[in-house]
Amino acid sequence: MTIRTSFKFTLPNGRGVRAEPGRKVNGSMRLIKVRDLLEVERDESVAKGSGLFYVVLLGKVIEEMGQERMVTRKVVELLSPEDFAFLVDFMHEINHQVIRNVPATCSSCKKAFIGRVAYLGEV
Repeated sequence: MTIRTSFKFTLPNGRGVRAEPGRKVNGSMRLIKVRDLLEVERDESVAKGSGLFYVVLLGKVIEEMGQERMVTRKVVELLSPEDFAFLVDFMHEINHQVIRNVPATCSSCKKAFIGRVAYLGEV
């Protein structure tokens, strides 16, 4: 059983991103790796407390967006507030979804299934 690592999205606004006129801005984002978090923490601007943590992180995990050949923090900085908030929420959603859905195998019948993890306080 494999875990999906790339997820497609459509920006709600699309301003600030190079795209074909009149078309919605689509893209894809991959799951966060531990290495990404370590690199972001080591980034000088993030270490100075500039508030760029999510800008730098999104620049690492967005694989494609509109007609941008390479998505960097500079591209992320040009996003509208609505699109930036959407991408931060989307990043959290896809990463937490993978954490909650755990591949498992029944010890008695050996059948594979996806188990759901519930956290304290959840209904």
